[in-house]
Amino acid sequence: MSVEFTMEQQQAIWEGWRDGESFRQVGDRVGQPAHVIQYFLRGHGGIKPSVPRRHHRHLSHQEREEISRGVAAGLSVRRISAALGRSHSSISRELGRNGGRTAYRATTAEQSARSRMKRPKLTRLKQRPALLKVVKEKLVLGWSPEQIAAWSKLAYPEDALMRLSHEGIYRSIYYEYRRELDRGMSQHLRSGSTIRRPRKAKQSLGRGRLKNMVPITARPASIEDRVEVGHWEGDLVMGKRPSAVATLVERTTRAVKVVHLPDGYKAEAVRIALTEAFTAIPEPLRRSLTWDRGREMAEHQQLSTDLRMDVYFCAPGSPWQRGTNENTNRMLRQYLTKGSDLQRFTAKDLDDIANLLNDRPRQVLKWASSNDLYQAHLSTANQPAIPSESQVVH
Repeated sequence: MSVEFTMEQQQAIWEGWRDGESFRQVGDRVGQPAHVIQYFLRGHGGIKPSVPRRHHRHLSHQEREEISRGVAAGLSVRRISAALGRSHSSISRELGRNGGRTAYRATTAEQSARSRMKRPKLTRLKQRPALLKVVKEKLVLGWSPEQIAAWSKLAYPEDALMRLSHEGIYRSIYYEYRRELDRGMSQHLRSGSTIRRPRKAKQSLGRGRLKNMVPITARPASIEDRVEVGHWEGDLVMGKRPSAVATLVERTTRAVKVVHLPDGYKAEAVRIALTEAFTAIPEPLRRSLTWDRGREMAEHQQLSTDLRMDVYFCAPGSPWQRGTNENTNRMLRQYLTKGSDLQRFTAKDLDDIANLLNDRPRQVLKWASSNDLYQAHLSTANQPAIPSESQVVH
């Protein structure tokens, strides 16, 4: 199945992969079937390898050709080195490791040099077993490579060898010729993919119309600017029909709640479940809710009345307007995989999953966790109000 691709073909393959083309479409670029392209891309983990760069101190192929011609003409090492602007000792070493003056050939010497450039080099994870252990532990907890990389900088500020870039972690997961990490580590990533895929925009599908919706454009600036805590975004995460859960995320702290829907995702069942979930939240921390235009929110007016909180809706075909919830749902897919039966999760199971996300350091929160921020506001909201002088009985 192995096929040798030219540099031009490899460039075409990586360009097609970067543009989000399928294996078949990429194969059409280079005249190969889809399974050959898939084999090639999986061998690299879907990550384009870096191109080796020759150091300026190293001899080029052209310089080796000049050495070969100089040797054939009977020139001395010093004459050859002077013509190339190189040290005579460099030319002597070049001749010595490639058969001497009698056997020196430029092409053979160049091939040997390229082979030495590809020598195995120890990666950071192989150099530091302690770092490998830490990375494995964090991946099992569901941390992303970016979160691990940022956390390691804070945890080991004085030890550069205990830090690793997120790209280095991805390469160790996906690139099959490195495999410092176990093959199954990719299942702990949010995508669960065994190959790194480029991001592609997905078309949104309209899901019906609701009556008397308040558009997202009517939201006050305090919600848009995230200056108040208590404004939530929500949506359904679908599993194998008819299973689903509702997800809620607070816009400022990014605190996540996953709501159990034991009675399905019809409008009445969703209203009852959301009412119970929000009732458990102190009133100062439930100010508004922004949802997509799904029919499960047909009873939004009753929900708004019961909870005394405003409900807003995205524009048609614009779920990105509640992007905080969209991003959260992508993270939740690590645990609530597509096509799985979500009814097997109990309410406690869903709380545990939400807590895993809430305990993670987040770049958007300057590497604090959602629990750190939300719990601080929750403590304040639960404190009894101090009575005014007029309420004090003397």
